Amino acid sequence: MIVNYSILLFMIVSYIRGKEQTAGNDLSRSLSMDEAYLIMYNRNSSENITLFGNKVVCENCNLGKMSMVAPNKNRTIIINTQYAYDLEIRSSESNESILCQFKPYKFHEHGTYVLHLMYNTPLETKCSIEQIGKLSAYAIPAILGVLFVILYTAVVQFWQYIDYRRIWNYFRSTGTQAQILVEDTAQGSLNTNQSAASNTKSRATKRLRSLDTFRGFSLMVMIFVNYGGGGYWFFDHSTWNGLTLADLVFPWFTWMMGVSIVLSQRSLRSKNVRKRSMLVKICRRTLILILLGMSEQPHLMKFKDLRFCGVLQRLATCYFFTAILVLCLDKDYKLNSQDEHQEPSFRMELNRAVFQYWLQWLLVTLVVIIWVLVTFLLQVPGCPTGYIGPGGKHDHGKYSNCTGGVAGYIDRVVLGNSHLYDEPTCKEIYSTKLPYDPEGLLGNLTGILLCYLGVQAGHVFVHSNRVNRICSQWLIWGIICGCFGLGLSFGGHSDSWIPINKNLWSLTFVFTLASLAFVILSVLYVLVDVRQWFTGAPFLWLGMNSIAIYMCHGLFGVSVPVQFDVSDTHAAQLAMHLYGAFFWSLVAGLMYYKKVFIAI
Repeated sequence: MIVNYSILLFMIVSYIRGKEQTAGNDLSRSLSMDEAYLIMYNRNSSENITLFGNKVVCENCNLGKMSMVAPNKNRTIIINTQYAYDLEIRSSESNESILCQFKPYKFHEHGTYVLHLMYNTPLETKCSIEQIGKLSAYAIPAILGVLFVILYTAVVQFWQYIDYRRIWNYFRSTGTQAQILVEDTAQGSLNTNQSAASNTKSRATKRLRSLDTFRGFSLMVMIFVNYGGGGYWFFDHSTWNGLTLADLVFPWFTWMMGVSIVLSQRSLRSKNVRKRSMLVKICRRTLILILLGMSEQPHLMKFKDLRFCGVLQRLATCYFFTAILVLCLDKDYKLNSQDEHQEPSFRMELNRAVFQYWLQWLLVTLVVIIWVLVTFLLQVPGCPTGYIGPGGKHDHGKYSNCTGGVAGYIDRVVLGNSHLYDEPTCKEIYSTKLPYDPEGLLGNLTGILLCYLGVQAGHVFVHSNRVNRICSQWLIWGIICGCFGLGLSFGGHSDSWIPINKNLWSLTFVFTLASLAFVILSVLYVLVDVRQWFTGAPFLWLGMNSIAIYMCHGLFGVSVPVQFDVSDTHAAQLAMHLYGAFFWSLVAGLMYYKKVFIAI
């Protein structure tokens, strides 16, 4: 303790003297989000020392110069705290002699850190980094935000429970069959009839309010992260490989769209709608999605800057090809009288849900094979075959113009640089120069696979009569997809056969997200549709008008009364971005109770 206090006293005295000795210190500027002070002391050294560093999220990158300190001087720099660093102290800028290193070291927001060169001899050099002062409560706003969402959901559930109990008591007092009226009013969200509840435990109802709940939850998360996610890195998209919360929701929309394709086309076929009419509807919906996606862009009237790819355009492409596949190759299946009164065997259900669609699976497998062959065998000028990295500083800058590998090359050749997304998530960390579109052309192939895995979930649902069999098959599919995703990526490692990568929509990314979707829908199906312990609100409201709310939050949700200017802190930013998601959930709730449902 005596040594620590003496070091601290020396730091304070040195800092006071160093303000006069060294120009360029950053202590005069207050800290913003994700920043900390790093005070460097060069004592007992006869030459300059240079700090080199690299954020660990920048994989296989060379360390860059961060600051230099003259002998017997100090320097204060402001350092970003989002990611950990690999740090090295070298004897001079040009000398590769490493005095000491820290691999990795994580700085924390609003902290003050002292990097002290303890002593320098021909035989040994010792360095230390000490944290002094008080850190910010970095994680507290995020935890409170999660608790707010849970509390908001609980309040909505309690309000609906009180509302339904009031309706129940009113109609029971008038001698009306309350249960029927409650079911009609709430659309089956709270079934208090015990006999009906016992029936749903065994025989599945052919409705999926849980799917709308899942969709609404994904949309709420998407709105939150689009507004900024409180400025937290883990609420933003991953830099290149890996997964964050923001990476989950768009692929889930694609998967859920596959489930909806099956349910929608089954409903139309039950009404004897002709395939030609269904084809027209598919084409119309695809065109509307593309036009809506294009309308989101600020450069809509400038063709040279128009971005052809985007979220809704990717959804439209995957929807079109998957819906056509289901339309042409799905069989008209109806329960016969024997199936209605006798439970079919598991083998029969498996044949109906999987094996009878072998031709669909064959075509989807061919699509996947094309993606694999193009990604890993097509030669890109100036890049190694099979390269799927971010370019820039990656791999020590050897492939700086290879951002995205084949996927980026195809987009640049076919669409042109001016029509691609110019701010990819890898740009800041890897210092890339080329544009790269995460919703580019090649990713549509794996997007079709993801959408068709949703179709498989729909096939399981329509061909199974028992709740336990539906859930067990969904969970089995989740395990299978998870094994493929984690197996091919070596458990999520970047140095693997196929890393989990949202920017590329890699094969492992698709399998991993499909695995999570199968499991989540299984849980929600039991809670919302079977047991009815959860009504789905407020997520259900958003899921019933997902396209309308998504468009409105992008076009009209960036100013008052949805968003306001607040201070540059995680707490203030998180509160404002949560308020934005809360605002649109209330709008969706109003539309839901006014029975305003906008479909395309």
